[in-house]
Amino acid sequence: MKMKFFTFINLLIFCITGFSSQIFSQDLQNEMFINENSIVNESVMDDKINKNFEKINKSENIKVLIEQKDENKFSIFIKNSSNENLVLVPQDNSLYLIQEAIDKKGNWKPIEFWGFSTCGNSYERKINFNPNQIIELDSPKYKGDFSTKIRFKLRLNNQVYYSNSLPSTINISKFQKSKWFIEFIEMFKMFPETEEWVFLNKEAK
Repeated sequence: MKMKFFTFINLLIFCITGFSSQIFSQDLQNEMFINENSIVNESVMDDKINKNFEKINKSENIKVLIEQKDENKFSIFIKNSSNENLVLVPQDNSLYLIQEAIDKKGNWKPIEFWGFSTCGNSYERKINFNPNQIIELDSPKYKGDFSTKIRFKLRLNNQVYYSNSLPSTINISKFQKSKWFIEFIEMFKMFPETEEWVFLNKEAK
């Protein structure tokens, strides 16, 4: 999913000097922002995780299971249920994930978006993902006064997969397209499908 248009030097300079210079002033509990997830490199799977995968009634080749790790984090487990050896190309140490929540109308809506890296080195790592192998990741858990359900959306090898859902709380403002989202989209307004890409609805090209 590496986006070739990120090689445009003027956009790269803008990312470094503009968007990135403000990145630490966001309010994660109230504003839609870029998903942060990290692969747990020394993860140890127990029988409980495998049993919980058995409860997911999906025939998909890739299954996504989430559990609450603590009050601030979710654990995401991704299982290769196919008979094929797959090769994953993460961005740095992350896979292409965003969180979604159920809004007041009962619809699933994104509360995060994906931020593509501008650095070619971010895509050098490759992970062999063998049949029945499980990869674990961590991602932040938000808090707020709106009771809802949370799920994770994964884009992998040009397919979208959804996790199970868990009860949680967020602030209702997380559904709104934040200034960060608008600024990010504005940087690539010459590409009409950018919004589809950052919400992982389509493969970035």
